[in-house]
Amino acid sequence: MGQVGNMAASGIRLVGEMRFPGRSEIVSDVRIYAAHWLVMALPDAADDENLLENLRLLVTELAANAIKHTMSGRWKHGSFRVRLWLGADRIRIEVVDQGWWSGPRLHDALFETSGRGLQILAAVATKWGVRRRWFGRNVWFELPIHVPPVADIANVPHRNHTQEPRRELEERTA
Repeated sequence: MGQVGNMAASGIRLVGEMRFPGRSEIVSDVRIYAAHWLVMALPDAADDENLLENLRLLVTELAANAIKHTMSGRWKHGSFRVRLWLGADRIRIEVVDQGWWSGPRLHDALFETSGRGLQILAAVATKWGVRRRWFGRNVWFELPIHVPPVADIANVPHRNHTQEPRRELEERTA
């Protein structure tokens, strides 16, 4: 059973996926894409400013880590994917990068000026983790949604986006 089948068995469904080029200027597009998805898929959950801000913060951290620490950002043609999952009581965001087999590491250096992204992730997310892949890894987190039960999450369409996210958002709002 593949990942989609495993996730469906746990009551969570893939509703969005987009590939981004591994460039630092794209991080804001990732943040826009994730926030836009939340607002469009779950308008009631989007009213929860804490949820929206946590989503933006954590997806920014994972995208920045993918670009800074993996081949996704070091290789000329590097890229990473952002996957969005929806369950009745939670959302799950995954960043699938071109990282090495070693997993990300939490740092405890108090006086360092960087390296706290995973500590923020661990403090804010309900759950988070890393899954190794054949070439790369999948770093994910979950956040709870506190809205009335979704009538039927099967009706939320899956979107596999291929355009640049800003252009796609502009087309939808025009």
